[in-house]
Amino acid sequence: MNLLVVLDALLDERHISRAANRLAMTQPAVSHALNRLRELIGDPLLVRVGNEMRLTAKAATLIGPLTEALSHVRKVVMSGPFEPVNCQRTFRLGMSDYGSAVVLPRLLQCVRVEAPGVNLVVSQSSRLEMLRQVAESELDGGIGVFPLLPEELESDLLFQERFVLVTDRRNLTPPTGLSLSDYLAAPHIHVSTQAMHHSHVDNALTARGLKRRIAVLVPHFTVAAELLVGTDLLLTIAARAINIEKISPNLVVLEPPFAIPNFDFVSIWRAGADRNLELAWLRSSIRAIGL
Repeated sequence: MNLLVVLDALLDERHISRAANRLAMTQPAVSHALNRLRELIGDPLLVRVGNEMRLTAKAATLIGPLTEALSHVRKVVMSGPFEPVNCQRTFRLGMSDYGSAVVLPRLLQCVRVEAPGVNLVVSQSSRLEMLRQVAESELDGGIGVFPLLPEELESDLLFQERFVLVTDRRNLTPPTGLSLSDYLAAPHIHVSTQAMHHSHVDNALTARGLKRRIAVLVPHFTVAAELLVGTDLLLTIAARAINIEKISPNLVVLEPPFAIPNFDFVSIWRAGADRNLELAWLRSSIRAIGL
């Protein structure tokens, strides 16, 4: 039974050190258990590919039956249901600074009250990299915009977001707003963690046969608005990225002069993550934030 518990952690974490931390075991002890499992099952289970450990085909087929079997065992031996207050685990989540600004404050309030023994490690990477990290268990979950998901991932809708336009007040002539021709003639600042690529805004313009000039590309949502002060730049950005109460009084927030479709902001998880009671709790906590 002890070996099965180690196997469950290894299949989920796909990393010996992380599995050791999760099980409160030493790394050599987990490595020894993995060697015994390889002998018993007759398969390498985890193989190194470059800098990563990946599951063999045999190991992948064990995930479902093993999770189900351990779930039944836990129901037999546990004196009560899962209690977040007793959870001692480090969760790894991927999100941009926008996600951190919008989701993390309420999530931390929940975690500190319900599960004070839980640790959170937040990282940021590109959309494709985050999908890979969640699919390969390097991250427990991710939060962001993911229009297309591979089959091994699931998502929960957190909210729908709209776009607003931000600029220095001195750029408004007349002071009531900007026309579409003004918008297209102006230089723009764009936020992206990747190289230049078509965003929701650019896709909406392209659909109308239009194009804007991106003069400045930055990777952080939380600083983008302040960069506008004293410039002729325009910023078209997700509405929740702008804190109206804290931005400079020199800036003005407007509706864009053309229609931009809203987008879904979601959390993503490996399929079957809910079979793990700790992950199921974290997932439901994020889903219940009510943004």
